[in-house]
Amino acid sequence: MSKSGWVIHGSRKVAELDFGADTTMLNLRHAIAELPGMPGWARDFDMLLVISDEASLESFTMEAMQAHQVFMRTWNERYRQGHSPKTALVCASDLKRIIPELWSAMTREGWKTQIGIFTNRAEALEWLAGPD
Repeated sequence: MSKSGWVIHGSRKVAELDFGADTTMLNLRHAIAELPGMPGWARDFDMLLVISDEASLESFTMEAMQAHQVFMRTWNERYRQGHSPKTALVCASDLKRIIPELWSAMTREGWKTQIGIFTNRAEALEWLAGPD
């Protein structure tokens, strides 16, 4: 996963990343760390993370998610602006949706961001476009 994985939707103020088959917690953190340097990215943008059917979530262990939680808390405070920026997680697979649901539970209290979980991209974009 590299810079080419991000799609910046400037008119929507959304940065989108698709999780492919090679996604691990570590390279997800690397991709997120690259986002502030992406042309067109601004701190008031929301994020849309799409977990494809091909994504392997084997590296998404509780320990890896806790490390990601520490990283994201600091990253959000540093790079995201606004009262309550949104992150939409899209996952069509019922089985794989457990991971975003767990992430949402881990970030429910004391987090700057709002987390939304959706089964399709259209629902997620509608939520991101709605009021905070």
